[in-house]
Amino acid sequence: MPFDVTILTKKVEGLKQAFENGKFADALAGAVTEGQQLLRSRVFDEHKDIEGQDFGVYIGKKQTEQQANRQTFRALFGTTSDTDRKRIKASAGLELTSYQRKRASKGRQIVQKDLSFTFGLRKSIETKQSVVKENERSVVLEFNNDEAAKIARGQENQITNLRNGQKGTTKGNGIKIFKLNDSEKEKVIERGTELIKQILK
Repeated sequence: MPFDVTILTKKVEGLKQAFENGKFADALAGAVTEGQQLLRSRVFDEHKDIEGQDFGVYIGKKQTEQQANRQTFRALFGTTSDTDRKRIKASAGLELTSYQRKRASKGRQIVQKDLSFTFGLRKSIETKQSVVKENERSVVLEFNNDEAAKIARGQENQITNLRNGQKGTTKGNGIKIFKLNDSEKEKVIERGTELIKQILK
């Protein structure tokens, strides 16, 4: 059976044009964006690290009953929402850190540790494309500013320190949170494969 070289030539030319037109880079960006969404969901909605473990709970500090009453009064005085007042009153018997009180005053939960106080950290994780050289682009998943990257690293260290029964400092070498796990990587590869197949049709 004879082989038609023109078919192969057309396919190769199509691949070349797709590469030069940036379609492969677009497919890569689509796949990495899938990873961005998976990472954000795991970290900010499910509150889990790369190994699937919960971040843990907020640990309060010891204080006297008089201190707790004063702090509750201040928190109530600065809050106008009935829901916030009820939440603060309910937590009045707890030993709260200043950060827990700050979260409570904004209507955030203060038991299960999460990283979604202002949503700034979540928004700072972006898919970025850059030109490496002519007709060649790179796609990465990264923080869009150094401050967010520093906060993320500190959170990884703090969570690890607390799990190990140490002080909740942001120093050390913590477990990875802001990195794709194996399942997420597989889904990114699957998405990239689907998008490339669409280009090749």
